[in-house]
Amino acid sequence: MQAEVKRLGVENYDEMIGLMNYVFGLKNKKEMDFERELPKMCVRDEEHMRKHFGIFQDGKLVSCIGVYPYDTVIYGEKFLFATVGNLVTAPEYEGRGYMTLLLERAMRELDELQVDVARLGGLRSRYNRYGFETCGQKYSFTFTAKERERKFPNWDEGITFSRIEATDKKALEFVIGLYNANAIAVTRNFANVYETLTAWRNEPYLAIMDGEKVGYLCADSTGVHIAEIFAQDEQTVVQMLCAWQKRVGKNIAFTAQAHQIERIRLFYEICESYQLSYPSQFRVQNWERLLSALIKLKASYCELPKGEICIEIKNHGRFRLFLEEDCIGCERTRKQADVTLDELSAMRYLFGPFSAIYTGKSSGIAGAWLPLPLSWNNQDRV
Repeated sequence: MQAEVKRLGVENYDEMIGLMNYVFGLKNKKEMDFERELPKMCVRDEEHMRKHFGIFQDGKLVSCIGVYPYDTVIYGEKFLFATVGNLVTAPEYEGRGYMTLLLERAMRELDELQVDVARLGGLRSRYNRYGFETCGQKYSFTFTAKERERKFPNWDEGITFSRIEATDKKALEFVIGLYNANAIAVTRNFANVYETLTAWRNEPYLAIMDGEKVGYLCADSTGVHIAEIFAQDEQTVVQMLCAWQKRVGKNIAFTAQAHQIERIRLFYEICESYQLSYPSQFRVQNWERLLSALIKLKASYCELPKGEICIEIKNHGRFRLFLEEDCIGCERTRKQADVTLDELSAMRYLFGPFSAIYTGKSSGIAGAWLPLPLSWNNQDRV
């Protein structure tokens, strides 16, 4: 008899958290505490628990998965993103096809929710067959005391940091405003902001200058790894990084999203250690709207040549990306395709992280326009 996949409820909370802590603890070879790692997900109520599906055998939960929808804004356009994650099976029940059953149920959930874009982490070889591919761009930098002293003498002065507490409504309101103004942002509010800031055991801090709030960051307990940093302008971000590096007294690491062009240019120039990688695995379900928003975003910080590219994505249709005198975006088309790709190749072609020439036929326009700036913020992972 085939196992049945059931939607979980609040009565399954303790069993689900216990299973996840046990399985991921074995996998990571360390004690896990998901209530501390992901407080935004681990909530003992029906709303949060209904985002999970499980399989029961011998009277106990032996395998589960989560589908977590997020309202997301890209350059002013509203989308529904969703993370598929926390897929676990008790070791003694592996090899029975439970992972396949749960993933198939998760894919149906994405369709039922009418999700525009889904994402997850893990092995691409495991998730390619469900339409997920590693793509997008993430820029990682290591910033040292020598680099600070050489390039930004005295930039660390005048900024202090104060830990943000869950009860500090004024600080959280400031954080919400700064973050939601980002060009790609999962919508934050008082209901989810503090749990998001403290996800993955990070600690949030306000940056204060001349008695005023100017920015914030989230960092791990050592202070070395900055998971998120935002400020009123890019110069303030740099000042914050200088002040934080001096405070920590060690090399610090941080990432930038592709549209944070000023930050990338600056630290690409001065840092000895940097890396281009991908932020996640994505599965695109609304190609037209995503491509339209991302090309508008790229045109906002990069002077793109006028023209068009017609791309056929097998099983999804043909799409015309265009930049004209007074119009920019993406639309479905019947025009002859300049390049025809399967959906996995199309994601690499359109979103990178490498140039489109490494995926398929690439015109001069494609070389100038692609990859588009698809990214994902660290604290919005689940």
